[in-house]
Amino acid sequence: NPVGMLNSSCFSLNALSSEYIQKFVPSEADNHQLRETLALYKLTDLDFFQGLVTFQKGYFDEFLPIRNQFHVMRWEDLLTDPAPTIQALGRAAGLEVSDAAALQLWDGIRHKNLTGHHKHNLRVGGGIVGDWKRWLTNDHLAIIREAGFESDMIDLGYGKIEKLDEAQYTDFQRQAADSIKSDKPYDVLEDRELFGFAFNKSNLNSDAFEFRRNAFRDHTQVERSCFTDEAMETRIWDSAENAAGKLNALLEDILAHDFYDAASTGRSLAALKRTHMDSFGGDSWVDYLKLFQNLDQVFTQFYQPVRVDSGQ
Repeated sequence: NPVGMLNSSCFSLNALSSEYIQKFVPSEADNHQLRETLALYKLTDLDFFQGLVTFQKGYFDEFLPIRNQFHVMRWEDLLTDPAPTIQALGRAAGLEVSDAAALQLWDGIRHKNLTGHHKHNLRVGGGIVGDWKRWLTNDHLAIIREAGFESDMIDLGYGKIEKLDEAQYTDFQRQAADSIKSDKPYDVLEDRELFGFAFNKSNLNSDAFEFRRNAFRDHTQVERSCFTDEAMETRIWDSAENAAGKLNALLEDILAHDFYDAASTGRSLAALKRTHMDSFGGDSWVDYLKLFQNLDQVFTQFYQPVRVDSGQ
């Protein structure tokens, strides 16, 4: 449900925030209250919330017209009816999955942090269908409705956006509603480094906020920056531009070569190595060599001619 996604986005802590919390926040302060404090800002600064809505609506506008090219899984179905949902995914991939295997898969991933070092990806106690009704307010639902999401929700089977009964608001919702009514975002976090990391979400249209913005170079862009040391920022950007340029050159060269049979694959891999080994240099090239050797083995042992119509 797009509404549930937006709610989850407000409570989500990105990898930068997680890294910072693990290194610099006392363990006793690393709790759900910290997550709620950060979420309250995101929900009470309506420019921020609008930025999340705008970003997500852009994604839906691009995806929905071509969704027939995908097998679309509803997250809610996975939570409430996991085995049939997993089996439907299997059938879409040409695989038959038994009830027992589907439940075993689900038991291995449900309500667990699957992101390794990013320890704050999982919100303990989250992952409940309709849980957004305990956190969002009618102010947020109005923004979502005005963005045009309601027709998308009806199209996806979620129905219209119904107003919440404000008499049944939780304490969190009442606090959010009061801040919105007074036009004072709930911004009380003293640790401004953590606030900055948590603010800079990747799925945010930040046009309403003061950042230094840079145009795209050939391969990279600094989308928004508040660095005071612009020279350092430029050095970092130069390094990223250089590395991305090398990788893109390799990828473009791969697309230009033939991999239709074992012989052409061998020639192409040898040519790629000659052209790009100096670009990556030393140890880093070893990983690419392993990749190419594995590809060579795959093409040699399992080659079957497959050509794709260039118009497809």
